[in-house]
Amino acid sequence: MKKITFILLLLTATITTAQQLYVEGGKTMSSFNYKNSQGTSLANLQATAHSFMAIGYRNPVLFDKMHASLGASYAGYGAIGSDDTVGNYMEWDVNYLEFNTGLDYELFKANDTKFYIKGTASVAFLLQGTQTFNNRVIDLKNRDDFDKTLFDFRAGFGFLHPISENLSFYAHYMHGRSFNLKEGTANTADQEELRIVSDNISFGLLLNISNRRW
Repeated sequence: MKKITFILLLLTATITTAQQLYVEGGKTMSSFNYKNSQGTSLANLQATAHSFMAIGYRNPVLFDKMHASLGASYAGYGAIGSDDTVGNYMEWDVNYLEFNTGLDYELFKANDTKFYIKGTASVAFLLQGTQTFNNRVIDLKNRDDFDKTLFDFRAGFGFLHPISENLSFYAHYMHGRSFNLKEGTANTADQEELRIVSDNISFGLLLNISNRRW
């Protein structure tokens, strides 16, 4: 909790000097890449849809076509699956508080619309999560598989179009993959892995405050 409070205070202090502020929302299709201790993947695991919201700031770095961003988001992930051999049903639903940093680079411009590529890195903390196994619902809080710091990297592309002198609309697609949440025992041949894989489409508004007078 102390880590989250510190990062929030740092983010708030930084945003006050930002040249651009953004608010963003969208949908994520997520699933898990899971391998058991023998390295066998869990079959019949399907992606599920979740919502996310984000706020932050964006600022030019090095040159005009490159921007750095720093923000926070509330994001959901999950998956659903079954084991036809024994008739088991499984579903996961988790929500994280994420803090992310990113870089975007303008590839080209068509009229007033800018097209760019983007990459982000994030650190996330579990807020709430459940796993449903047949008729049993399990709270994932304080369980090692999910209630640990989550590191994630994403890459994608998008476009930005001005609405007015100080306001722009943007949309982008991002593909992400987390670091391993569950690792096999180092001293054995245990190959167990658990990663979150996601694809999201988001829409946002970008407010230029560098030339505004408050």
